[in-house]
Amino acid sequence: MMLLLLAVAVTAQWPRPRPMGYEFTIALPDTGTIIHARAAIHYRRGRSSDDTLRLDLVGMTVDSVREAWFAHDGRVLRVVPNHWFTGENTLLIDYHGAPQDGLLIGQDPHGRRVAFADNWPERARYWLPVVDAPSEKARVRFTVVAPPSWKYVANGTPVYGVNGGSKWLIGWDEAHPIPTYTMVLAAGDFAVSVHGSVRDGNRLIPIQVWTYPEDSAYADSVPFRRATEIVGAMQRLVGPFPYEKLAHVESATKFGGMENASAIFYADRPYLERRMGEGVVRHETAHQWFGDAVTERDWHHLWLSEGFASYFDWVIGAALDGDSVLEHGMRANAESYFRSSVVDRPIVDTAEHDVLKLLNANNYQKGSWVLHMLRGQVGDSAFWRGIREYYGTYRDSTALSGDLERIMEQASGQTLDWFFRQWLYQPGYPKLDCRWAYDGASHRVALTVSQTQPAAWGVFRLPQVAVEIRGEGGATLRRTIAVAGRETHVTFGVSVAPAHLRVDPDGRLLAQPSVRR
Repeated sequence: MMLLLLAVAVTAQWPRPRPMGYEFTIALPDTGTIIHARAAIHYRRGRSSDDTLRLDLVGMTVDSVREAWFAHDGRVLRVVPNHWFTGENTLLIDYHGAPQDGLLIGQDPHGRRVAFADNWPERARYWLPVVDAPSEKARVRFTVVAPPSWKYVANGTPVYGVNGGSKWLIGWDEAHPIPTYTMVLAAGDFAVSVHGSVRDGNRLIPIQVWTYPEDSAYADSVPFRRATEIVGAMQRLVGPFPYEKLAHVESATKFGGMENASAIFYADRPYLERRMGEGVVRHETAHQWFGDAVTERDWHHLWLSEGFASYFDWVIGAALDGDSVLEHGMRANAESYFRSSVVDRPIVDTAEHDVLKLLNANNYQKGSWVLHMLRGQVGDSAFWRGIREYYGTYRDSTALSGDLERIMEQASGQTLDWFFRQWLYQPGYPKLDCRWAYDGASHRVALTVSQTQPAAWGVFRLPQVAVEIRGEGGATLRRTIAVAGRETHVTFGVSVAPAHLRVDPDGRLLAQPSVRR
C-alpha cells in the first residue's frame, strides 16, 4: 500500500528535478540480507532542459521504474519520465538486493535478528534511491514489512499498522524535511518505555527509550534518567523541539551516537558494559536542533552540527546542574583540541575531501569554543537572541557559516567578519607570552603580550582579554585589554603592589597564555 506525501514548500526553482519527499516500502527478510523494496519519489521539475532525475543507488538491482526510461550503472540511477506535470510528480521504483552498507541486518548481542539503518555520511545510497547529500532535505515515510514479533521505529510518527498474518505492515511518517543521512529505521525485539513528554503549544512530544530487553532497566535509570529534562532545557534555550517525537534507540550503529531525526541511535556496547553516560544523550539530543533541523549545506561546515552539539552538551549540563559543568566541559574540550593532530588545519577545511576525516577536534572541540567565545564577544543577551533567530530562520532548511555570521551581526550590532575569519578559516590558536613589570614609583604595571604561535597560524585579534592582578595581601583587581598584532604593549595603574598576574584567569579564550615577570 503506497500513501502519497504532501510536497515540501520551496522558495526557489531548481535547475534539475529535485526530490521533495520519499516513500519507501521495505520488505525485511526472515533469513539472509536481501531486501525487496519500492520507492515513491515525489519531485518537482527543474527549470533547465535537463529532465533527468539522478538518484544515488549503489549495489542494488533496479527491477522497474514505472512510465519512465532509466539507466543504472550500479552507482547512479538516471531516470527520464515519459510524462511531466506541473507541480509535483511521482516516480515508482522497484528494486532489490543485499545492502553492502547503510542497512545493517544481522543479530543483536543476544542472538536475536535485528535490522538498523546507519547512513552517515552518505551511506543511505546503499539501500535507498536518494539524492544523498546534506543539502538535499526531504520528507520521508517508511513502510516496513516484517515479522509480527518485531517492534519497529523510524523517523516521525506511526501512521498505520496492518496485520497480514505472518507479516506486519507498519508505516511511520516524518512530516518535516530531513537530510538523507538521518532517514532511518530499526526493527527487532525491543523493550519500549515512555519517559514522559514535553509540550510545544498544544502539542505533546513523547520521549521514548527503545532497548534490547536485557538493557531496559539500566537505560531507564542511568543514561536516560533525565531524557525529558534535557529536551526541556533545549526548548528553553533555543526554541521548540523540531519533530513529532524523540526515540532513543539502542542499535548497531558504528558511531557512539547517531543523531537521526526524531530517532537517535546509540551503539549497544556501552549499554552492555554499563558505561553509558548522560553526555552522549545531551550531545545527540542537541543535534535534533542543530544538524537535523538546521543542517550544514556542505560537509566543510560540519562544525555547524558537531561544534553546536559539543557546546550544547555542556550548556544543557549547566542548565541542569550549574555553571561549573560548562566551565569544566569547556576546559576539557580545549585540552582535547590542543592535543589533537588537526591544529594546523582550519575548521572550514576545503582541502579535505574525506568526510570521515572531518570528524575531528576542529569540528567538535574547537567548534564548541567558537560558540563559547562568540558568546563572550557579543554578550549573553545578543548571543541567545542570535541563536534563536538562527534556529527559527533555518529550521527545516540548510545553512552555511556565513548565515550564522550574518544573523549574529544583526543580533549584536557588531561587525564579526574578523571573528569568523580568524576562528573558522585560520588554523591554530593564540599562544601568548606575557611579560610584566611593576613601577612602584608610578604604581603602574607594564604588560607585553607576544603571540608566539607558528606564522602559518596567523595573528589573532583578541579584543577582550581579562587580566587579574593579585596583591601581596590577597587583594585582587581586574583589567580588560585588547590584544592585536604580534606584540601588544599596555600599561595601567594599580592600587595595590602586585605579587601575581594572570591573563585570561577564567579561561574564556581558546588560547595558551604563559606569564612571567
